[in-house]
Amino acid sequence: MGLFSRFRSSLTYPIVGTLVLVTVVPVVVVGWLLAASNRDHLTTMEKQYLTRQAVSLANEVSLFFERHRSQLESTAHALGAGRPLNEEAYAKLVAQVAGQDSAFLEIQASDTKGAGGFARNRDLQPSVSEALERLAARIRERVLEGEEVEDLHERIDGLDSGVAVFGFPLRSEKGRVWGTLLGILDLGPLEDRLRDKALAGLLITVVDSEGRPVMASRPDLMTDSPANSPLVRDFLRAPLRLTRIYRHATTGDGPEVLGSIVPVERPPWGVLVERPTTEAFATVRAMQRRTILASLVAATLALGLGLLVSRRLIGPLQTLTAVTSELAEGNLAVRAEIPGHNELARLAENFNNMAGSIEALVRKLRQALRQNQELFLETIRTLAAAIDAKDPYTRGHSERVSSYSMAIAKHLGLSSEEVFRVRTAAILHDVGKLGIRDEILLKPCGLDEEEFAVMKLHPEIGSQIMAPIRALKDIIPGIRNHHETWDGKGYPDGLQGEEIPLVARIIGVADTFDAMTTNRPYQKAMSLEYVMARLRTLAGSRFDPRVIDALSRAVTAGDITPPVQETPVQQEAP
Repeated sequence: MGLFSRFRSSLTYPIVGTLVLVTVVPVVVVGWLLAASNRDHLTTMEKQYLTRQAVSLANEVSLFFERHRSQLESTAHALGAGRPLNEEAYAKLVAQVAGQDSAFLEIQASDTKGAGGFARNRDLQPSVSEALERLAARIRERVLEGEEVEDLHERIDGLDSGVAVFGFPLRSEKGRVWGTLLGILDLGPLEDRLRDKALAGLLITVVDSEGRPVMASRPDLMTDSPANSPLVRDFLRAPLRLTRIYRHATTGDGPEVLGSIVPVERPPWGVLVERPTTEAFATVRAMQRRTILASLVAATLALGLGLLVSRRLIGPLQTLTAVTSELAEGNLAVRAEIPGHNELARLAENFNNMAGSIEALVRKLRQALRQNQELFLETIRTLAAAIDAKDPYTRGHSERVSSYSMAIAKHLGLSSEEVFRVRTAAILHDVGKLGIRDEILLKPCGLDEEEFAVMKLHPEIGSQIMAPIRALKDIIPGIRNHHETWDGKGYPDGLQGEEIPLVARIIGVADTFDAMTTNRPYQKAMSLEYVMARLRTLAGSRFDPRVIDALSRAVTAGDITPPVQETPVQQEAP
């Protein structure tokens, strides 16, 4: 057989040829270009560089705050154990603390009456001094209540940089707050450090736990919203080290940038370092253009051959797809008609043979299933009849409860499988009465407390009888819990509301409906109108309101009709 004939008779060769052109050739070309330009290595190096810069700045920020906070906190602990000082001693103390580090704009120590001293490291405009005093007064009120205050970023009109405020209560040995120690920290040194890093072409922004800018290497970055950045959004969800390439969302032109964000240990901020990819990957641009050109050539070749091959594939595949969809929907008589001698034609032939076999097998299985279900239901009915036969007043009770339960389940919108489960459980709901003594079960008058306690055991006995039968494990909740009530006062488990299995809630309503509409030794059958009115009043206390509504719809639709009694009792609706 010649090559052309083999090409026509088999789909293997066109598929292999197409895959070679579509995948192997582009991958080889692109891989060679990537290896030549070393793009991956350059990208990794840039990511590592940005991450190192971000980690370094995050450590500086954390150390900056921790060092000043610890300095002030240790002073507060040492000072608090002593006696209140006079104003001269206050002034001397705060001047000594402030002189240890020029980053503190102001340090104040005072007692509960406001007497004390303060020190400043530089002269400030009157408006700035007044603003600092208002800020300090507000913080002092909180500290006097015993709170340690840590406001890490405040903006003061007239100051180029932000400030952080630390406040510590001064406590006696007995824990009484007798004064406060406040420190207002200038964040200018940190912002200067960010601007120094920006000289290397980096865009640096420090964000708080809400994604708001706290400080930045450029003033325009403070007016933007870093939270719009996809990197910052991911960081806010999980504050971890993250590095990626993305579109800058905080500037007007939205350039592509390589960004890295690192969490600050304390305070709970993040340091975002970005660099435009035009600068970071300048050498990669030429490689990308060559890659695009090579990919276009490969794609053109693959598209041309793909169009030729697709004509032989699409038609048969569409036929097979339509046939398999119908088969999946249950149409077992459908068959695929695909002419030819290639693999798809042989596949269609095998599919038709398989579909025929499946159709015959399913037909046999359905017949066997019907027979098994009929046998199963007859066995269940026989058992239920044996239960009902013990008491002539309840003869037919299980069948009626089963019929009512099925109607309620259908009006609740349950599936056919669930309806069948309800039907089976309802037939067997009183199987536990086989374990109740006849003198109690057949007693013609009301039961005393001891006898009623024994009668209340029949749901649990029934579940124990059915437990060894694995095929009936799904119906046991309906047998065990059909005497549970919506308010949790039922038995045997005291379940409440939605805790009660739905099948048990349905059987409970159907059981009560049958008991009220049939003659019993202790009561006469009640009228349908009275029974429905009474059951509605019990919805939400004894019965599930949804089940009562479904019963009402079934009665209205004529799906539930109680048996005709000789002398039904006519009561007035409650």
